[in-house]
Amino acid sequence: MTKMRRIPVATFASGEEVCLYIHEIVGKKGKGPLLGISGAIHGNEPTGSYVIREIAKHYADGNFRGRLWLMPVTNALAFQANKRTTPVDGGNLNRVFPGKANGMYTDLLAEAVKKEFLDHVEAYLDYHTGTDRPTVDYTYVHNDLGLSRAFGTRFLFRPMADRAGPVFNGTSKAVTTARGVPSVTIELGGGVVDQRPYIDRGVEGIKNCMRYLKMDTSRPEPPIQQTVLGVLPTIYNTQGGFLYTEAPALGEEIKGGQVLGRVYSPYTFKQLEVIKNPIKRGVMILSHLTPNLVEPGDFSYMIGDLDGAEKLPGAKPKKGRHYA
Repeated sequence: MTKMRRIPVATFASGEEVCLYIHEIVGKKGKGPLLGISGAIHGNEPTGSYVIREIAKHYADGNFRGRLWLMPVTNALAFQANKRTTPVDGGNLNRVFPGKANGMYTDLLAEAVKKEFLDHVEAYLDYHTGTDRPTVDYTYVHNDLGLSRAFGTRFLFRPMADRAGPVFNGTSKAVTTARGVPSVTIELGGGVVDQRPYIDRGVEGIKNCMRYLKMDTSRPEPPIQQTVLGVLPTIYNTQGGFLYTEAPALGEEIKGGQVLGRVYSPYTFKQLEVIKNPIKRGVMILSHLTPNLVEPGDFSYMIGDLDGAEKLPGAKPKKGRHYA
C-alpha cells in the first residue's frame, strides 16, 4: 500500500501553496533499508519523474524488503516552468543544500527537502537527465561503487576536485554522503528524442539497484563491463543560434580535434562557431541528438577522457538495457 505525504513548503502572494509530495511504500518481505529516490531537482529534467512513477507502480504491492520513499518532483516551480532553476529567485536547488530556514525560496525548499527526506533515507538515488535539449548517459560514483555499477550505465564518473568534470558543492547527495548513506547520482536521458527507451532503462536500473541492496529478492544482474572516468569536461557553446551536432553517438569514441558541432545564425544562416573535441581520446557522454536552439553558455557536449580511465571487468553490455 502506498501512502502519500503532502508537505507544505511556502505560500506565495498569489495564494498558491507549494508542497513536496513523498510517496511511501512499505515492503511486505521483511526488514531492509529505506531507499529514497528523487527526481526533477532541476525542473527541465522530467525523465526521472516518469521513471519514479513506473517504480511506484511496479512495487505498489510491497513485494520487496524495507521501504521506498519516492519524491518524483522536487522543485515544483521549476518543473512547472520547464526551467533548470527556480523562477521566483533564480536559485539552482542542487547548489544550495543543506538550505536555510530563513533564506530565499530555493533555500527554504532545500531545507525542507533535507529535513523531511534526505535526513531519513538509508540509501539514496538522485535522478537527473540532460535537460530538455541535450541527452546524457552516465552514473556518478560517490561512496558505493557497487551501487553505482548496479544501475547499469556503461560509463561511470568519479568526481575529484582537482580534475575537470561536473563537481559541485551544495548538492543533495552532499547531505546523504556526509551521513555515510550509500548515494548515487544518475544522469540518463533528456533531449528532444523519445524518452521511452531511457525510461525503460531507468526502471530496470533502479530495480537492479534494489536487488543490490537486497530489497528486491530476485537475482541481480551481473555487473557489466564498465569504464570509470576521472576527467569529464563540459563543452559550452559561445555563440547562440542553431546547433547541429556532427559528433558520434553517445558511448562512441571521438578523436581529439574532431568537430562536435556547429552553430549557425537563424537570421543570416552563416556559421558562427565550430565546436571541437579538446580531449585526445574521448568518448561521447552528453550531446545534442537533434538540431537545437542554443544560447551562449549552454551545455553543448560532455566528453569523457579515456586516457587514464579505469576499466571494470564484467559481462558484455546489452543494447537496450545498458545503452541506447
